[in-house]
Amino acid sequence: MNNSNILQVNKLTKEIKKDKILDEITINIRRNTVYGLLGPNGAGKSTTLKIIAGLIKPTSGEIIFDGHKWNRSDLSYIGSLIEHAPLYGNLTARENLEVIATMLGIPKKRIDEVLDIVGLQNTGNKRVMNFSMGMKQRLGIAQAILNKPKLLILDEPTNGLDPMGIQELRELIRSFPHKGMTVILSSHMLSEVEHLADDIGIINHGVLRYEGAIHVEEDLESFFTNIVNV
Repeated sequence: MNNSNILQVNKLTKEIKKDKILDEITINIRRNTVYGLLGPNGAGKSTTLKIIAGLIKPTSGEIIFDGHKWNRSDLSYIGSLIEHAPLYGNLTARENLEVIATMLGIPKKRIDEVLDIVGLQNTGNKRVMNFSMGMKQRLGIAQAILNKPKLLILDEPTNGLDPMGIQELRELIRSFPHKGMTVILSSHMLSEVEHLADDIGIINHGVLRYEGAIHVEEDLESFFTNIVNV
């Protein structure tokens, strides 16, 4: 494996009842970057991320994480926000994080650090049920980075957010590589990935159609459309 890569996915395949959800996908994610996984709905993006996060098993293929074959102990170094964050609406942001910190044996001082990172340090006694969608999303990310992961997995992180929430989340995600966290995120919002990602992978019908840098001189929407319509 290239030492500049934090993650390498080799010929990953997932079949469900003889239906091929993923077809020998190979992905290379450089350390301390933001990688955008693009594709239409149902392309296989979430399945790929769930396999990397250890939520489902692949039918075949190999994942190399931080220089060695992925095993379940690596989940200590991987944070993820896939679908909805598991939040307790009747608790505060701090209390939600205390639940996880206690379960994982993480020092309580880390809670103050992550609340500051995601901009929720001044929410006080406000219960999560009264948070905006953007605040809930940032709290979900706070949960995912509580263990100081090397790799952070975000599945459609800007879904349902208003323009201000999207802008705040974009700035937050861009800050993570400077803190030693590599980010892989999926999205069908091309404009968001264009602002966020260093590299992209385009997946369609379970097949990786393109991987590489975003061509700044080319319109991403046109490029994406050409790739998925091949």
